[in-house]
Amino acid sequence: MPELWIRSYTRALTVGDSLEIARLEALAADYDAHNPGSSLLDELEAIKTPAAA
Repeated sequence: MPELWIRSYTRALTVGDSLEIARLEALAADYDAHNPGSSLLDELEAIKTPAAA
């Protein structure tokens, strides 16, 4: 599932869909909260940083 979210996040960044970006970031934060050791939100932030540059 996280792989699908990462692909969706990349697409949302490409088209500038801020609502979808926020939704996926919330899902990632929830996923991380329920899966100790997960860093999905950090992965999404790493994708977002180069896209914003």
